[in-house]
Amino acid sequence: MKRHSLFLLAWVVVIGLVFIWTLTSYQGLPDGQLRNEVLLRHGLCMLVLTFPSGWLLTALVSAILALVGLEAEGLSDALLVTLTCGIAGYLQWFVLLPWLWRRWKARRLQSAAVR
Repeated sequence: MKRHSLFLLAWVVVIGLVFIWTLTSYQGLPDGQLRNEVLLRHGLCMLVLTFPSGWLLTALVSAILALVGLEAEGLSDALLVTLTCGIAGYLQWFVLLPWLWRRWKARRLQSAAVR
């Protein structure tokens, strides 16, 4: 298995584990305030894992939902944040960052060849 595939698998596992952790914590609590804290913890974990793209895509999805008049609450909110941040993190860590790295290396090799 390629290293890229292993990192992608690890990414999916981490995102899944954070959601499962939230799901089990949320369902085990009778108090609404504590459930909100579980959702807050979930959102913060996902946003930290996907900084900065997770912040941007989550804000965009939230704005679109508000314009349409839809509201996600409870576990549907956690699922939406998981999917949004999972996609944003994938694009950031597995598409954009490797592309920037290859571009930087090519530019560096080109400048070294000119000398």
